[in-house]
Amino acid sequence: MTSRVLYVPLLGLPLLGCVFGLVISKSTAGNLEINVSAPEGVDTAQTRVYLDGAFIGNVSGRMPVLHIRRGLRIIRAELPDFPPIEEKLFILGDPNHQTLNIGFRKP
Repeated sequence: MTSRVLYVPLLGLPLLGCVFGLVISKSTAGNLEINVSAPEGVDTAQTRVYLDGAFIGNVSGRMPVLHIRRGLRIIRAELPDFPPIEEKLFILGDPNHQTLNIGFRKP
């Protein structure tokens, strides 16, 4: 099984916060790690991840942690040739570290 983790370039985080208000200071944010897996031979690096409808990046072998505003969030993952996966998740806020595991399976 191939696994990847969401990668968001650090330079893009402040810009996303300014434009969308999704990523803000840690005092009102929680930590979220997104792990993506797929059947053997499928490149999960093509997975596109959306937060509350806004594209935030593709997954990578790195293990970054997103700092996301507290509250109910909708995370959507799309991988070519697989049905999209959408999860509602309540971000608890600091000091909680949350992990979302998304597993793609052949239909």
